[in-house]
Amino acid sequence: MLYKVTPMMVPAVPEKKEAREPGQPRKRRKSSVYDADGHEVLISLMCLKCKTLKPLAQFGLRKMADGAIRNQPWCRGCRSGAGTKKPKKDESQAATVQVPAVAAAEPVLQVVAAVPLDAAPVAPTLVDAPAADATPTTLV
Repeated sequence: MLYKVTPMMVPAVPEKKEAREPGQPRKRRKSSVYDADGHEVLISLMCLKCKTLKPLAQFGLRKMADGAIRNQPWCRGCRSGAGTKKPKKDESQAATVQVPAVAAAEPVLQVVAAVPLDAAPVAPTLVDAPAADATPTTLV
């Protein structure tokens, strides 16, 4: 039996892409969409926040929990303005407005003489707190 022996072929080494330097932006892939005839088609989406129709390039990508990648619902302009804090009003106005502090009311305690149980009233009664200008009286 005859065997055909072929020399081993050297595998083609794929060309290494040049590594980008730190701080350099990544290359963006083309976002062009073409129809069946090969013509470029402009896809537009409506921003859910500002309700304007904008090209697909104005919407970023979003990675979902299930691994799917979808377009952001808000355009770049609305997303950039969403995280910023509202500008404060003039600080001089804020400094002049003072909120009055609520004074903590101290409870008024009154000493009551012991009364025998058989002489105690049947219905409980409320004792009014003495006025602030009244002098305390001592019980004998």
